[in-house]
Amino acid sequence: MKRSLILITSLIALTPAVQAAPGAPAADLPPAPPGYYRPLPDYRQNNPAQLLEDGIARLQMFVAQKGLKDPQVLTAFLNEQIAPFFDFDRMARLVGGRFYEQLDETDKARFRRRLSNMFFSALSRNLGAYADPQPRIDFLPPRRRGQDEVEVAARVLPWRGYPVRLVFRFARTPDGWKIYDASYNGQSAVLYYRRYVMQQIRRYGPQILLD
Repeated sequence: MKRSLILITSLIALTPAVQAAPGAPAADLPPAPPGYYRPLPDYRQNNPAQLLEDGIARLQMFVAQKGLKDPQVLTAFLNEQIAPFFDFDRMARLVGGRFYEQLDETDKARFRRRLSNMFFSALSRNLGAYADPQPRIDFLPPRRRGQDEVEVAARVLPWRGYPVRLVFRFARTPDGWKIYDASYNGQSAVLYYRRYVMQQIRRYGPQILLD
């Protein structure tokens, strides 16, 4: 599953050929000067397919600007430009389960930060290490999973090897549509982190996840 998580984060980040789902406008994003980022999208007005395309385009632009060479610039970019696409409160509740629900508000905030740091640390490592030819990704039509949840699936065609299927799960929040999980060929990132969290608690105690 660790390899699956690596593939999720690296494929999200480095996708040159994007075909939008029906009804979603094509991205038209000329290269921006280093250090310049477009305003964040309106998460209430845009649908999940549009938001996912926007997030991928931001990562592509950043990679093209060679921002990966500066760890501080990379960290700031992920926090400012990519983290707002995610619902880490919902992710923390799904990952932490009963452990999370028993925490006070201060420790819940610490756990959310820890989860966010783990996720974006993995993304940072894979962005920096990525050297193979970039894959092609085709978005499939979004699927509703109830009134307030949508899945956006994508078929990834790597330069070598077999096609893979990614699924991004969005939920409607007071701030608009946000990603709360992603899966690779049916393997969920949330479930991966949940197993990791339970292992850490059994081995070291809960405080290890709050420091």
